[in-house]
Amino acid sequence: MILVKYLIANWKAQATLSEMILWIETFRELLHTDHTVQHKLEKKELTIIICPPFPYLLYIKNRFQDVEGITVGAQTVSHIKEGKYTGEVTAKALKDAATFSIVGHSERRSNFHESEDEIERKVSLCNQYHIEPILCVRSENDTIYEDVKIVAFETVEAIGTGKNEDVAHVLEMKQKMKVPAETSFLYGGSADEENMREYLDTGEVHGFIVGTASLDPREFFTMAQKM
Repeated sequence: MILVKYLIANWKAQATLSEMILWIETFRELLHTDHTVQHKLEKKELTIIICPPFPYLLYIKNRFQDVEGITVGAQTVSHIKEGKYTGEVTAKALKDAATFSIVGHSERRSNFHESEDEIERKVSLCNQYHIEPILCVRSENDTIYEDVKIVAFETVEAIGTGKNEDVAHVLEMKQKMKVPAETSFLYGGSADEENMREYLDTGEVHGFIVGTASLDPREFFTMAQKM
């Protein structure tokens, strides 16, 4: 089974409005000067998902609406369906702004103490409102839900360090986690243009969730070229 490859830019809390606009214009210019990436997108061999802070979702969605294969995702979503919960961003509120949402990122689990029960509810709400969840897992102790089609394995020790995890260990963890064959399996943890091929060449890794390297539009575009 040949699965679509995914390249996900997770900007986290690191982009201002002016920085975001410059990123978009630079990336669009690269798309128009080198058609290799656009060709992969049009053939549905590659999907690029940009996950900015919440306020920028609709702006980015509108700026790329003329480019097939590039879409936006939320960095997280509330485990609450709706109601009087100041500050929460629900799946119902996101359904017209985001096509995807990251769920269970290790930074959310550790910094905001997200429980497995909350993550399960987030997955359910995403599916209810037709948002594709990108489920992040750290080990075989994290649950992979049956209705999840994209799983991103994060090596917590590698995130933001510039030191990626050994490929053999990533594949070993994929087996331990019993990732279904029809599920897209992504890697996250200091993935960049220098180390990405060693994962893709295995045929077992179908893309990346990229943090630091995604903040540079030129480096991120180079990654897209190599997918």
